[in-house]
Amino acid sequence: MNILPVVYQIIMLFIIAGIGLLLRAKKIFTDPVIKGINTTILMVTWPAMMLMTTQREYSPEVLPGFLTVLFGSIIILSIAVICAFLIFRKSADMRLAPVLTMLAVMPNAGYIGLPIVQAVYGDSASVFLAAYITGFNIVLWTVCSTMYNGLSAKAMRGILSPGFICSILGIFFFLTRIALPTPILSTVNQLGGLNTPLSMLLVGARMDTLRFHHLKDGKMWISVLCKLLVFPITVLLIAKLLGISGLPLGILALCSAMPSASATQMFAEKHDARVDVAAKGVSIATLACIASIPIMLLLIGA
Repeated sequence: MNILPVVYQIIMLFIIAGIGLLLRAKKIFTDPVIKGINTTILMVTWPAMMLMTTQREYSPEVLPGFLTVLFGSIIILSIAVICAFLIFRKSADMRLAPVLTMLAVMPNAGYIGLPIVQAVYGDSASVFLAAYITGFNIVLWTVCSTMYNGLSAKAMRGILSPGFICSILGIFFFLTRIALPTPILSTVNQLGGLNTPLSMLLVGARMDTLRFHHLKDGKMWISVLCKLLVFPITVLLIAKLLGISGLPLGILALCSAMPSASATQMFAEKHDARVDVAAKGVSIATLACIASIPIMLLLIGA
């Protein structure tokens, strides 16, 4: 399996993150600016990306695999988030436990996964990737939101967020083959295309807090290692035992192997949690995925 396209994509993403770090150093990305861009991503570009990825034609034989990835991602991520949260809650306060949980489980399937999956499997995988990203968003705005807010009315408001609503609309449009009018689709594509570069700029901007002594944070390393190796290998083995094969298997395993989602940092910003730990974890996981993703590709190929 040729992993060079994957390496090139990761390098490209790091270049964008480096630009974000430079903008932070030049005092262009101040804290209020970062907060504003973070809100813009959550409220505008992320929902647009959800509609963009699901506006695709499909043949009837693709539908079973699409549904397998959709429901598989929802079930796997939900169970993993709940289990990880129960473990971390015993050894961390409520400002840290949700951050460690998202670092250990929630993958950067939309930002980093999108270019890497296309590099590995080509455009034929886009439909299945859309299913995974939708499942990710459903879990993010329900289970992960509940981690921060508890079973409260505030947590339930996550269901009314643009990200969740567009995830459901995207699936509905996909299954019913409803195509958005050209002007609206063009707008959605333009806004959705901003999602990856903006999010990577923010990841880079928050790397300014990364110091050598941060590498001694044991809990953070446990989360990162779980995210990059333990979680995806577990998903690969369970999916194979359940008889899942072909592209659905590859998408479930490869997306699970993506580094910690930048949504970890965004949710920490949104809920005034441990943004420092979130930024460190996302940065280190993104750096380490240069080694871990090729390993997972070899395991998937085997």
